[in-house]
Amino acid sequence: MSAICLPLGLDKQQVCELEKIVQTTAVKHAGDVILRQGDRFADVYAVKSGMCKSFRLDQAGVEYVQSFHLPGELFGLDAIYARQYGFTVQALDTTVLCKMDYSELQNLCASIPALQEQLFNLLSRDLYHSHVNPIEHFDQTAEQKLAGFLHNLLLRLQVRGHTEMEIYLPMSRRDIANHLGLAPETISRLLKRMQENGVLSIDNRLVTVNDKGALEDLVHCHALETTVKPADIARSDSSAA
Repeated sequence: MSAICLPLGLDKQQVCELEKIVQTTAVKHAGDVILRQGDRFADVYAVKSGMCKSFRLDQAGVEYVQSFHLPGELFGLDAIYARQYGFTVQALDTTVLCKMDYSELQNLCASIPALQEQLFNLLSRDLYHSHVNPIEHFDQTAEQKLAGFLHNLLLRLQVRGHTEMEIYLPMSRRDIANHLGLAPETISRLLKRMQENGVLSIDNRLVTVNDKGALEDLVHCHALETTVKPADIARSDSSAA
């Protein structure tokens, strides 16, 4: 079984015990619902490959995208307190999940302290990275929000051993906009500007970070200057005359 579903630091016997309760689910495809908001809490999931999004619906049926789950990340544990899932989770592309019955996992943690510690470490790491470059600050510019979102994804991928400066974005521009509280047109415009200024290269859904320092500058409010073309200067001089 892939190590991405198993915490590190367990001996062979402990890994065997954990494998007994871990189910690798059938492959999910884009749009498949994994669990629904309001369902009774029973299982915890880890993304083995692919990506998922969590969203909730308000009383009017309006969707709010809460988060995106990368390989190696857990979801479902937010339901422990209420005993029901607070979000619907949906696959964004071809996705494989590890599914663990929470009661069995709880019992196993009681007998294997190292497993409990590793799970706490995973939770703490995911919570930490979900709060790095917060995207819901009302005083942030649209550019800061998008740069923070991309930088956050890059950090989370690198923590999991991803060495390339590439971010695959299977979600739609509309999902990103919803998550950041922006308009889809704003996302497209800002991505185009970042590409024109050499910060990013974009090939369909694959984003390559060419200048990580410049991206970090954007997070900290050093806005990109709009490229001024000679023709624009000429028009400006003409109008001034």
